[in-house]
Amino acid sequence: SPMGEVLTRPRMHRSRSSSTKRPTTLPPAPTMAWLSLVTLFLCPYFSSSFVGSPVINGHSRRSSVARCCPPACRHHLSMKIKCGVVGLPNVGKSSLFNALAKRSLAESANFPFCTIDPNVAPISIPDTYLEPLGVLANSRRTVPATMDFVDVAGLVKGASRGEGLGNKFLATIRECDCIVHVVRAFEDANTIHVDGKVEPLADAEVVNLELLLADLAHVQRRLEKNSCQGEEREALDIVVNCLEKGMPARSAGLSQLQSKAIKSMGLLTEKPVIYALNVDEVDFFLSRDDVLREAESIVGSLQYSDDESSLCTIVSAKVEAELSATSYEDQAEYVSSLGVELEGDSGSSIMDMLSYNVLPRKVLKLLDLSLCYTGPGVPPERSQTTKAHVLRQAQELTAVGLASKLHGTIEKGFIRAEVISAPELLEYPTHVEAKEAGKVRVEGKDYVLNPNDVVLIKWRE
Repeated sequence: SPMGEVLTRPRMHRSRSSSTKRPTTLPPAPTMAWLSLVTLFLCPYFSSSFVGSPVINGHSRRSSVARCCPPACRHHLSMKIKCGVVGLPNVGKSSLFNALAKRSLAESANFPFCTIDPNVAPISIPDTYLEPLGVLANSRRTVPATMDFVDVAGLVKGASRGEGLGNKFLATIRECDCIVHVVRAFEDANTIHVDGKVEPLADAEVVNLELLLADLAHVQRRLEKNSCQGEEREALDIVVNCLEKGMPARSAGLSQLQSKAIKSMGLLTEKPVIYALNVDEVDFFLSRDDVLREAESIVGSLQYSDDESSLCTIVSAKVEAELSATSYEDQAEYVSSLGVELEGDSGSSIMDMLSYNVLPRKVLKLLDLSLCYTGPGVPPERSQTTKAHVLRQAQELTAVGLASKLHGTIEKGFIRAEVISAPELLEYPTHVEAKEAGKVRVEGKDYVLNPNDVVLIKWRE
């Protein structure tokens, strides 16, 4: 209302008297046509403006994000980063998942398909700036950015045709942003290998082939449908020719518009991959540099792997899962018993080797992600939370887009954003002193956030 009155939906009261009866005849056709037109134009108004309209998380369905952000921005604001952990059975996927989660969530056993239902765990992204920024802001707590890792059943030959738990596995991975492909590179007579021998390169090729065959069948089924038209059909024709030649979909050279047209299909071979070679603890701690070079050589030998869409690292899933459940002191003591020198009393250099630090950073690099922060700049007596947020560089998130991510009310009342980089802010004791030194910039709604930006949004209540 222009005058500020609170609008309420008129309440309809129906008499319970038995003498009141509903009409038994419908209005004339012209009246029904007018009613349809009125309903068409007024329903959006009633659903978004009146008290009693459908509400999600305390807000009307027509949220401020829907009004002010373009569709692509809305999609990225609401979507979490998801990474699927895949590989043959008994390669250490579930052990690695437990090491990432720092607790035992997934069953790990010496037989194929011990994992049936997918396990999901939010993993904090390692961050060197978050805690110092929280101290500077005098916040009550800090909230790290997270990404979800998904552990699925082992993949076997024929998974593209439904062998093992193939169909369920593939459907889960299609929903992920990237793939962490665990490859066994350790010898252990007590751990069964599905093919009877450990060959990292051959094992990786088996999984890659099954993903390719699954995509080929998926694309062919879609092309058979009459609803596949225009840009989507053109893109899929290119992709199917690529897949039939044994090349992954990411090698098809699609334009940005073509990639967007088929994004909903979740093609497995279009997703970037991190190859994690699972080695024993001796190779992991004592021969790390040599084993890393060997891992890079194996990944480089895979067909159609490249630096942009494929990264590699080494893990030692079993020992990492055991270490993650102990204190830093116990971890340092164990590593020292192997003859590895530590840097510092807390064994910080060893922590940097472990998968819960390495893999999230690899994902950030692979998907071209970065972090920004909110919290510093709020008066200390009101400061509750310093929080890290994930930025997609291709998305170009604006200041008002970040405001909508925080709260619709903040976006609606947006006035300006005060911005400074995290390294620059940490050179000063407080945000106020950095502002007095002229280091804090004032930006408008359309300012595109940069990596490590610390943003304070001023808004009208």
